[in-house]
Amino acid sequence: MALDADTTAFLALDDDEMAAWTQRRAAERGVEPPGPALPGVIENLVLLKSQASLFITALGEAAGETPETFQP
Repeated sequence: MALDADTTAFLALDDDEMAAWTQRRAAERGVEPPGPALPGVIENLVLLKSQASLFITALGEAAGETPETFQP
């Protein structure tokens, strides 16, 4: 399944890289999550990345592509 560059980069992030990516991405968009909420935002993005990977794999299977092994 073909993905755009931003989605590919997001899915390639390690969970450890998510905090820096979140803050950088928020700054690029002029948004600053409140300090106390930031850990929850990062945790939600890690979960979103995992769910997106599963969804993209499922779509690939439906399109006849060989699925990749999920790595939690």
